[in-house]
Amino acid sequence: MPKMNKLVGTLFPKSHWFWQLWSFIFIYTCAVCWFDDHYFPVKKFQEATEVISATGLVIGLLLAFRTNSAYDRWWEGRKLWGQLVNDMRNLALKLKVYLEADATRQCEVGQLLVAFPYALKSHLRGQNPDSWLVTLDSDSDKVDHLPLHMSGLIYHSIFRAGDKSGADVFELILVDSHVRSLMDICGACERILKSPIAGSYKSLIWTWLLLYLLVLPWLLVPSFDLWTIPLMFLGTYFVIALEFLAEEVEEPFGSDSNDLPLDNICETIERSVCQTLKCASPRVIAASPGARN
Repeated sequence: MPKMNKLVGTLFPKSHWFWQLWSFIFIYTCAVCWFDDHYFPVKKFQEATEVISATGLVIGLLLAFRTNSAYDRWWEGRKLWGQLVNDMRNLALKLKVYLEADATRQCEVGQLLVAFPYALKSHLRGQNPDSWLVTLDSDSDKVDHLPLHMSGLIYHSIFRAGDKSGADVFELILVDSHVRSLMDICGACERILKSPIAGSYKSLIWTWLLLYLLVLPWLLVPSFDLWTIPLMFLGTYFVIALEFLAEEVEEPFGSDSNDLPLDNICETIERSVCQTLKCASPRVIAASPGARN
């Protein structure tokens, strides 16, 4: 069942407007088939076929550009989270060497590294932080920008541990580049989140689409008669589903089936950091008070 639900979520947009519009076009096409025989000057519409064909070409180009723009935003978000995975792994590897003599400090920093991607995910989705984040740091539910707060804790913990372990300036500089990239990634994700595609452009596409779908049945009925209904049913699905799916994909940080798998990426980072620094996951610690580092 989970696989079937995922398949349905991939093929059919989540928005209820998709189902309403698809149903409306289906009913409208049935009405056209019934009304066409004696009550409409079909010949005039048949003469306009070339104009409608040209309009269909324009709509196809607009949808292609729209889909490419949405996917570019999705792919940029995926690259940023992939970079976050790499930076976390490299940071954990270097901290393992620099803090090898202090297992307690390793675990302290490791738990903060695990917390950062979860904090970033909650921030991008506009959600309250997970309860275990509040357990890890009591100020997590009080700050306005949780990733910024977590990044500051990571900086403080690393440099405090570096002072106690005797790490030299060069080693701290090597670590600093990875810590600095955390906020670079956060800022780039916020740019995607807060810079949506212009609403006027989307309105123009919807205007063209609706006009085209309302006129098209009148052109198909004289040639296909009742076969117009299944043709419009399938054609409408591909046209409007493409637009609705583009609207989902252009906001890649949500929790829909077509969005980025942020939960899986966070768990990947969690496993990598905990394995490298030999520390227990703070999520496990919060769920099991008796767990030990």
